[in-house]
Amino acid sequence: MSLAEMKSVARDEAKTLRSSVYRRISAQTSVKINDYLVDFIKNKAGFEVIAVYLPIQTEIDIRPIVPKLRQLGKVLCLPVIVADNKPLQFNIWHSNSTLVEKKFRVLVPTSTEIVEPDLILCPLLRFDLNGYRLGYGGGFYDRTIDNLAKKKSIFSLGCAYSEQISKKMLPIGKFDKPMNAVVTENGLTFFNGL
Repeated sequence: MSLAEMKSVARDEAKTLRSSVYRRISAQTSVKINDYLVDFIKNKAGFEVIAVYLPIQTEIDIRPIVPKLRQLGKVLCLPVIVADNKPLQFNIWHSNSTLVEKKFRVLVPTSTEIVEPDLILCPLLRFDLNGYRLGYGGGFYDRTIDNLAKKKSIFSLGCAYSEQISKKMLPIGKFDKPMNAVVTENGLTFFNGL
């Protein structure tokens, strides 16, 4: 089986798992995850520009942290797909920004102010003990993390349910990048010795 086929099978399994977990525990889990995120960001220096996401499908809902991060004076941005096989672009998301639906039904700001985040909050389908994430297959976050890491210090933090962990290593290719940490309803787990 090729790497692409292995990832496709893993993706299908991960979507089914996440949907099941979402139906059972999403509301109470989202509250815990948001609390952990705010505590972490509040106590960590250097995270001035933060890339958040607006959840689609059964992704962890991190919208409750948005007003809290704004109160902390953080600059928030949302990912924008520029083109296939390209890194994401991050447009500033002001509290009064107009959002429009783009590719994959993702909402993005109409703002043309582009920034480079210090912290990227990443949705995911599955993650493993080494910090690798399984996404939807476009490679956007991996490409973005690699691109930004060449220019600045970047911290990638996955948002997931604890049941999304894979005890065995996920199928990864040479372009896949591990996250620095993941947050679940059980707290934060750091990878790469962080």
